[in-house]
Amino acid sequence: MKKTAIFGLLAVVAIGVVAISGGMLGNDGTGTGLFAITGDHEHDELHDHSVEIEGKDLKLLTVQEVADLWEIDSEILLSRITTEFDLKESYTVNSVLEDIRVEYPFSPALIKDMAEEIKHPGAQNE
Repeated sequence: MKKTAIFGLLAVVAIGVVAISGGMLGNDGTGTGLFAITGDHEHDELHDHSVEIEGKDLKLLTVQEVADLWEIDSEILLSRITTEFDLKESYTVNSVLEDIRVEYPFSPALIKDMAEEIKHPGAQNE
């Protein structure tokens, strides 16, 4: 019983460390938004994607190039990115993800998830 309690406590501490170091961002400042971690992280390892590309490589692509990889509409992807991250600047499908990340430091893995959702609406990444 003690081992279970210790592992549970360690999990809570680990989640707290991630929340503090990665930052929980939300539009209302309540901390209920998305994780916005600026580097590659385990998120990619937890989800299967129809396109295999490293986050460090993905962030160097334009919205159009990402859409082409997933064979989805680039305007829809751009609209999802703009809405999801509540972007204020003006971006086009020719904008590079890394440039967009200056305004909102999202994880490239979130773009992969968006592209998957557009390609396969309603499907859950597991």
